[in-house]
Amino acid sequence: MTNEHERLQAFIGDWWAEGTAYGADRQGSPWRSVHSARWHTGDRFVVQDERANGPFDTLSFLGWDRERETYFSWSVENHGFHREYLVTVDGDVWTFTGEQERATIAFTDDGRTQTHHWEFRPEGEWVALCDRVAHRVD
Repeated sequence: MTNEHERLQAFIGDWWAEGTAYGADRQGSPWRSVHSARWHTGDRFVVQDERANGPFDTLSFLGWDRERETYFSWSVENHGFHREYLVTVDGDVWTFTGEQERATIAFTDDGRTQTHHWEFRPEGEWVALCDRVAHRVD
């Protein structure tokens, strides 16, 4: 396993999160979710399954793209959306950048907490989409 793949270990585990989702109306509402991240066979890609606020489910894949020399994430949601993000890492902060959404996920030094800040661009400018904190439960 390469160092690039080893860094993905930070996401592995079971997590519980809470925070605020803003959405297109920019009115905050409570966010609660659970997600589980595991290695796909071969320990090269992370598969993450998230269940949030009742009927909101996301399945994502996170990995290292050798050809582009960057991390990436692909996600599909039960509402029919699919996304691709290019991902960079600087210390304990991971940045996900997509065409219409972007995020930072900061890990604490002990790796037991993730702080998420998501933004989206509904009308050409970036606005808050969701802020949440996830805690490792395993």
